[in-house]
Amino acid sequence: MALSEDFLYRLRAANRIDDVMASYVTLQRSGRYLKCNCPFHSEKTPSCIVYPDTESFFCFGCGAGGDVITFIMKISNLSYYEAVKLLAERSGIALPEDVSRGDDFTRRKQRLFEMNKKAARFFFENLRGENGIKARAYLKKRGLDTKTITKYGLGYANATWTTLRDYMLGEGYSEQELIDASLIARSSKTGRTYDFFMDRVMFPFINLQGNIVGFGGRAMSSDDPRKYLNTRETIVYKKSSFLFSMNFAKNMAAKTKRLLLCEGNMDVISLNQAGFENAVATCGTAITDEHARLMSQYVNEVVICYDSDEAGQKASSKALNMLSQVGIQTKILKMEGAKDPDEYILKFGKEKFKYILDNSDGAVVYNLEKAKQSVDTDTDIGKVEYLKKAAQVIADIGSKLEREVYISKLASEQGISKVVLQEAVDDIIRKKNTAYSKKSWQQTVTSVSQTVDIKTGEPSVKSRSVKAQEGIIAYLFANPDAIKKVRDSIIPDMFPNEILRRIYVSLKEKLESSQDYSLSAFGEEFTPDEMGRIAKIYNLTKQFPITAETLDEYITVLKNDAMKASSQGSEIDLAAIARRKRGLQ
Repeated sequence: MALSEDFLYRLRAANRIDDVMASYVTLQRSGRYLKCNCPFHSEKTPSCIVYPDTESFFCFGCGAGGDVITFIMKISNLSYYEAVKLLAERSGIALPEDVSRGDDFTRRKQRLFEMNKKAARFFFENLRGENGIKARAYLKKRGLDTKTITKYGLGYANATWTTLRDYMLGEGYSEQELIDASLIARSSKTGRTYDFFMDRVMFPFINLQGNIVGFGGRAMSSDDPRKYLNTRETIVYKKSSFLFSMNFAKNMAAKTKRLLLCEGNMDVISLNQAGFENAVATCGTAITDEHARLMSQYVNEVVICYDSDEAGQKASSKALNMLSQVGIQTKILKMEGAKDPDEYILKFGKEKFKYILDNSDGAVVYNLEKAKQSVDTDTDIGKVEYLKKAAQVIADIGSKLEREVYISKLASEQGISKVVLQEAVDDIIRKKNTAYSKKSWQQTVTSVSQTVDIKTGEPSVKSRSVKAQEGIIAYLFANPDAIKKVRDSIIPDMFPNEILRRIYVSLKEKLESSQDYSLSAFGEEFTPDEMGRIAKIYNLTKQFPITAETLDEYITVLKNDAMKASSQGSEIDLAAIARRKRGLQ
């Protein structure tokens, strides 16, 4: 379903890319453009550029880019039409009727949501029935009341092989749909299907829109080697970007600007019941860049409430680094006398928990203590090693005033000159800045001689041919009247790169029929990753202007490559160019 130029124009006008992106990232003015830390990969220095004049963005670090629709698709994991709907609702623009009905992908997602909702209701009723006695006893032992169980929709999966499968088949769903939803699985030996979750307390995974995207199951049998089992990844569930209970936490987080990051579902639910509704947890995976970026959209502070054992402390260090890279102030909760928040609240009460929460150590104190514990400060060698590590920690602090506080405190604590420690910290900062300047310059230079592989996301050296193909397209974006000259000189088959050929053909058709050729005009036919490639080309001439003479050189490159390919047996029809020229004379 092609969206009209008028609708897309009104949608863009009502959703300026800088306004929309400012809701997710911190934008900084940089001349005519804006820059920010890319929300699609972790970085400490901004490499994502926003171009208000072309309503586009491009990241020189990872290759992400596109228009405002592409941005919403990537940041919210939505389809093209879902992103259009979201922006239309944001700006109060009425949707065309065909968009309201949705595309095939959207309908598939909606059907999966319906399946999960029915399955959740089935599990919930099981928990309340005779089969759920053991599960109810477990939840009672964990201190959960009926109100909390109902709020989270907790349930029970029977200790049988096909109970859910038979119920869902009776509701009109096919086996393949249920397999795709990770509600059932198929045996590789017998080919028979069976319930994916069996004899487990069930935790529905609910997204920010209130849809159930999957489930987590806690085994009731001590004989089950898999204590926890989560839904496999589906078209609606990606563990790398999903946070359990974020649907509840987002409202409290908006008020407190703080999230509590826990290890498991039960910790989150126990905290929620105790009144700490801003608790979340990852599901079956360590924290990822996407988790960190999601949290940064809502808060500026996260308290890590991981278990106090060695594994929990290692996970805390990783989470701290991830969160600091997206600009979140991070604290580490110390729970003396308990291994996790659930146990701490049961032992000491929620008021005591609130106290240690409010007095949690920040990332700097945590890292300084960690550095100190790694050496023997009673020896001169150990003391020097600690001071080196401590200087590195302090050098990573962005605020000069905050650095001064820690330098003074550490110098006094270790009995050394503040001036010496200050010089050590400044030296580290100078080296970092020099390294960044070199990297930044190299990144700018190589952004022209490199491209990002759409499939792997890895940068690859740009060949002369690729540079010529991108250059021709970029020139046409900036000089649409040149389409006749280009069309008469080369044919699409001379673009050996499949994606660049598709971009050229699409742009050519739009220019020849006087259609809109802004970035939004390409969104329906290209993926978000491909839109990143288009956005880069679209803004190429802003950094490195392409002259008419350079265009001629690019055309010559493609012609020569085509002749060479033809002599080697390629199917490129060079005669087509000659026929076209004769027909135009």
